[in-house]
Amino acid sequence: MFYYESNYELKFKSLDIIYPLIGYSEDSQQIQFNALFRLIKYSNYTSYDNSNEKTFEIFPILDVAWGGEEDNNYFSLFPLFGTIKDKYAKEKISYFAFPIYMQTYKKNSYNTHFLWPFFSATKGKYSDGFKFWPLYGYTKKVDPDTLVTVKQSKFFLWPFFMFKKDNTTGINLEENNYWPIYLNAESDVHSSTTFLWPFFNVYEDKIRDQKTYNMPWPLIQYKSGSNIKSKRFFPLYSYSKSKHVEKGFILWPLYRHKSEILASEYFETKSLLFFLYKQDTFYSLSDNEVNKEFSSLWPIYSIDTDRDGYDFRIFAPIESFFSKNTKIREIWSPLWSVVRIKKENSKSSTSLLFNFIKYEVDEDIKETSFSINLLIPIISNESTDKHNEFKILGGFLGYKTGEDAEIRILYIPISL
Repeated sequence: MFYYESNYELKFKSLDIIYPLIGYSEDSQQIQFNALFRLIKYSNYTSYDNSNEKTFEIFPILDVAWGGEEDNNYFSLFPLFGTIKDKYAKEKISYFAFPIYMQTYKKNSYNTHFLWPFFSATKGKYSDGFKFWPLYGYTKKVDPDTLVTVKQSKFFLWPFFMFKKDNTTGINLEENNYWPIYLNAESDVHSSTTFLWPFFNVYEDKIRDQKTYNMPWPLIQYKSGSNIKSKRFFPLYSYSKSKHVEKGFILWPLYRHKSEILASEYFETKSLLFFLYKQDTFYSLSDNEVNKEFSSLWPIYSIDTDRDGYDFRIFAPIESFFSKNTKIREIWSPLWSVVRIKKENSKSSTSLLFNFIKYEVDEDIKETSFSINLLIPIISNESTDKHNEFKILGGFLGYKTGEDAEIRILYIPISL
């Protein structure tokens, strides 16, 4: 129900309630709140000039930003009216009674839509365009310094006839598409030709000196070139190896594997029959030792292992699907783990039937404890090298040996 963590050194703390339903986090610069799988979000960010930039969103109905610089503030009440800034790949979006009217702004160019997506017009100091979708449309953009056309595109009966030339990024891109019969794209960095989309395709990466053949996609694929080898005969066999990644499958989805170099770690994953068995392993590149590992046999068990110990659980109905999300396992696993065995350095614990029976050991201080619990400990026993303490019903009856020897009757301690 509740999961709280904090790091006082980093001034960070977070609280999750029925994760990921409700979440809250706070650090030295920002406060964040989210609910209903992030459909509701609030953020309060303190910038270096001590201004508080606040945002609140109920997607897709309400989106508000205030408190920061005046130019960054906005209000949106969808679909009635509003303005949104720096979202959805646009610098500014304004609309009224959407989809009747909407205007977007990006890089000195306005795109005005009526009855989106059917009618639109693009106007700007260096750009021009018109669209009557799906019958006809065109765009044109010129370079602000040379006034030479650097981008132009048009379509007829979209998506069947589409043409484009674009040199805004300096790669001389040209596309000619007669969908789905023939599609071609050429630039200084790549070349792509497709027949009967998406089945037959040849793609060339000119920068990496690599070629990919799909004949037909996705059944047969072959890649060749520098730093890569790849073959796929779906669903029988696939193997691909590049500079940092190696992956493939045999009798998909019977067996799949992938290995990858990630910064200072080497990551390897294996799976049988999608999620029936899964194993993720992170190795340290410095000493080639295992930093952490997760494995699961669905839905029987799952286990997390690191250099300090392990956490073993029976049962595990969702762990295979969230192998890289440790918070899911930490919060939700106790709900169905009828058996849980944990070890961290010198400490270990065994729990049966949701702590109905629990046994703990601390090898450093030679302490053991055993309990049978039902809301309260029915029977418990704690033992060290100096004393032993036994209780019934949390001390209704009990005794303790050692220097502080005593007996308990009706929760009343009597020294011996």
